[in-house]
Amino acid sequence: MTMITYQGSERSRVRPSSFASFIRPVLLIALKLRDEWRRRKTEKMLESLPTEIRKDIGWPTSDAPASRR
Repeated sequence: MTMITYQGSERSRVRPSSFASFIRPVLLIALKLRDEWRRRKTEKMLESLPTEIRKDIGWPTSDAPASRR
């Protein structure tokens, strides 16, 4: 099937709708919140492991200064 597109056609000048320009930032914020929730959940799970296992996998101990984490 052959498709002919003219430069400067109406279709090429269509701007994104206001809904699309609104939903993108909201979606990015939602994804960032989801990632932060997963990170906190993972850290909580790792902190609940026994000290020996955390040491074996290289996870810092709970009593380490925050600057070394």
